[in-house]
Amino acid sequence: MTEVPEHLLKKAAEARARLSGQAPPDAGESAASSSEPAADATPVPATTAAPAPAVPEEPAAPEPVAPYVEAAETRKKAPVWIIPVLIFLPFWAIFYVGYLENPPAAPEGLAYEGAEIYSGQCAGCHGGGGGGGSGRQLNGGEVLLTFPSLASGAAYDGLAGHLHWVANGTAGSQAEGLLVYGDPDRPGGAHAPGSYGQMAGFGNLSPEQLVAVVYHVRHAFGADQITPEGDERELHVLDELYHLMEEEGVMTFEGATLPEIQGWVDAARVTVDEEYGELASE
Repeated sequence: MTEVPEHLLKKAAEARARLSGQAPPDAGESAASSSEPAADATPVPATTAAPAPAVPEEPAAPEPVAPYVEAAETRKKAPVWIIPVLIFLPFWAIFYVGYLENPPAAPEGLAYEGAEIYSGQCAGCHGGGGGGGSGRQLNGGEVLLTFPSLASGAAYDGLAGHLHWVANGTAGSQAEGLLVYGDPDRPGGAHAPGSYGQMAGFGNLSPEQLVAVVYHVRHAFGADQITPEGDERELHVLDELYHLMEEEGVMTFEGATLPEIQGWVDAARVTVDEEYGELASE
């Protein structure tokens, strides 16, 4: 058998090492391999190693979020409509405070109170508009023909007579011996108690209530028969009258005679003259 030279064996070993990816053998190994039979020196085809399966990388864990950041991101956001509401709120607060300090005045005064009483206790007989029914007509100037105002120049004090008639009615006037109620010189003739049904007495009303309903009837149904100055004066007199009665401890007109009522009205007129002065119309 022909011996292969050593340097050829060395080159063959280096070539195999390069193909297999191994380090080339050192000189000792080459010498050892040179003593082996030539059959062992036959080159073996190199095989490529199978690539290792790829291992998927695990995603990195998220960094922890600070509590205040999480609270800011998860809290409920203010709705858009709240912005104009907040802008308007100070103006509403100013209005509300002003409303509490100066609430709208409730209807008051003798005219308003009298209208309420008339609607509840008088309209059933005399009609809501004073047109009459089972009771006499009041509108169209009729009430001031029977109970004239001193402002019209009448000699009869219709204000005192009107208060007496409403307080005592038919039965009370007859018990007092009165043959007529109102102005005895009334145009068209005087009215006698009981000549037109039975007028109920309302002496159970408080002085304020009774003067209020009398003022309402005279003002609402006879305003065209009296001057504005005369109407204003009667209002002052009636207002002063019930205050005067309260000061004297008189809590009702019930049972009061015409002279007694006339005296109270005269005293109220004196006070009004001192406080407001005599009206030019009287």
